Amino acid sequence: MESVASVTAETMALQRSFESHGARRRRLFTDPFADDFLRPSWRALATASGVPILRRLAVGVYDSVGGRGPRPSAVVRTKIIDDAVNAAVPGHDQCVLLGAGYDTRAHRLTAMSGRRVFELDHPATQEVKRSVIERLGIDTHNITYVAVDFERDDLARRLVERGFDPESPAVFVWEGVSQYLTKEAVDSTLDVVRRLAGHGGVLIATYVDRRALTEPSPFPEARRWIRAVARVGEPWIFGLLPEEASGFFAARGFVLQRDVSTLDASRDWLSDRSPRHWGSELYRVAIARAEPSAA
Repeated sequence: MESVASVTAETMALQRSFESHGARRRRLFTDPFADDFLRPSWRALATASGVPILRRLAVGVYDSVGGRGPRPSAVVRTKIIDDAVNAAVPGHDQCVLLGAGYDTRAHRLTAMSGRRVFELDHPATQEVKRSVIERLGIDTHNITYVAVDFERDDLARRLVERGFDPESPAVFVWEGVSQYLTKEAVDSTLDVVRRLAGHGGVLIATYVDRRALTEPSPFPEARRWIRAVARVGEPWIFGLLPEEASGFFAARGFVLQRDVSTLDASRDWLSDRSPRHWGSELYRVAIARAEPSAA
């Protein structure tokens, strides 16, 4: 298992923080806890982005390092998943966050209130998250933390041991994880979700377009993005072709209901922002429902 907390989890918190510090009328969401997961220098940058005269400079500093695509893609994917969770969770008593990182949906989405939430992640990242949540004094009575290694652990066994009810349909959120796993680990995880989601269970998952992993890539932002995550020891190794996604999920027991890129969603939600602040076509969110046979 990894010995240090995920850098990409902190990066995602920073990207959510940037959006949360933006003008209230233009925000896609607000994450009031994102700042608390940031190192001091990153927190200062995020705070500066909340000052109108400094926002362009602060966000520009980040984008000059991260390149075009990562920040707005993170923002848009958060909005897509928030909406999908708000729509799906009311019909389910359980929600599982696979590779939860510093996701705070259990605390900031009203729909999650009263639901049983299971957060799965590597122990080092989870330890940092739990220490922050404890320091903030946030109520966690409905949350069960499960430390796992997606490449090695028996996820189904770990979940059931910690109180997950396999007889009750659930919503599974798998955000920002699949691209870091081997195909075998992806298949293994989807098999667990299929078996545990139950009839009517929902899977909300992100994936990257496989063409982003090739050279040359049709996505200009891909090379810089991929090199950045590789530098922090979290390289992308898995992707799907969007045209094959429906068949891919069907072969694993799911009916694909929606598959959208963060670029397409940006056209709807970020039309008041420059296209250079839109999400990338290479980053996608899929929403699928478990087939009856998965019950």
